[in-house]
Amino acid sequence: MNKNEKISQKLREYYAENGHHLKDSTGWKHDKEMKDLKRKKTLEYWDKKGRKTAKEKAARNKANVYAYRARKYNAIIESSDLELIKRIYENCPDGYHVDHIKALAAGGLHHQDNLQYLEISENCRKGKRKEFDPTKAIAWQEIVPR
Repeated sequence: MNKNEKISQKLREYYAENGHHLKDSTGWKHDKEMKDLKRKKTLEYWDKKGRKTAKEKAARNKANVYAYRARKYNAIIESSDLELIKRIYENCPDGYHVDHIKALAAGGLHHQDNLQYLEISENCRKGKRKEFDPTKAIAWQEIVPR
């Protein structure tokens, strides 16, 4: 038995007889009231920082992904209003995707006039083709004010 094994064995015997000093401890040095106060203060801090909901974060992420893709295809032109495009993504109704009417991969532009809301199933079916069921599309102008 080496030195470390002897120490481990002695500790196991000691804890078996006397109990462990950290048993049933949460690791916090505060009582429950203090922990709740710290959580509340942390939430207040992040709310002041402009904490976003999961849906807002997802919309912002999707807008950033498409902006990156548009830069890759050189599809952003001077008249593209990127702040308006972000608002279009943030206001996308549930069950819909923001769709480029003419896909970026097919030479379309990342411009607000090339965007619409399209049902998820229809958008996935459409891909980069131009054919889609226009009855399943919603113009973003009906939802997002300019």
